Amino acid sequence: MPARSPRPLHRSLHRLCGLLLTLPVLLWMGTGVLFHVKHRYAEAYEPLAVPLPPGTPSAWTEARRAPAELLAAGLLDAAGPLVLQRHPSGRPVLLGLHAGAGRAVDAGTGAVLPLADAATARAWALAAVAASAHAARYGTLAAALPEETQHASALLGRELPAYAFEFSGGKRVTVDRVTGEVAQTGALNDFIDASYRVHYLQWTPWRPLNLLLLALAVPGMLLLAGSGLWLARGRR
Repeated sequence: MPARSPRPLHRSLHRLCGLLLTLPVLLWMGTGVLFHVKHRYAEAYEPLAVPLPPGTPSAWTEARRAPAELLAAGLLDAAGPLVLQRHPSGRPVLLGLHAGAGRAVDAGTGAVLPLADAATARAWALAAVAASAHAARYGTLAAALPEETQHASALLGRELPAYAFEFSGGKRVTVDRVTGEVAQTGALNDFIDASYRVHYLQWTPWRPLNLLLLALAVPGMLLLAGSGLWLARGRR
């Protein structure tokens, strides 16, 4: 009796792997195309800033108080970061920490700047959005969040008090009350972040389960490719 051909087994294995991996492969291809095209990525990750009048000089040209002088006066902590820049208020300021909290000190007069109030933060948010290359995508100011929030300051490297504003285009603009930094996020960012999770098989909130999906997908792809090559070889 002739030996049974192994091809039906390979064909069944190939078909099973193909059925199980259809959805992951389609999602991987679709999100890969999105990452390549980067549709609206510039808008999603656009940095915002309060525009200063044209010709505004560098903060260094108006800084009359040396950092060492402000540190010696106890206005800023010596152990913290120190950043000299032009504040949205127009003043040259030295940004740093005082008793662990963020602080802006006028580098010209040595006066401590108060935290921006809600009205000032609102004006800065509107000015930053108006200066954006994608201002039309923001729409109009829809609401100011009543509670103070936190902003991860890139200048001082920590969470600082901030106000947040919702725009009709689905974006949220956050204004740092200390540094005047302006940040934005929205539904577009959420969609892009979700597409990355889908692409890398991070389909659940649980890391062990995501690792299990990966552990099943990799050998599944190898079996799909291997069985396909075997079937193609057998047709010669």
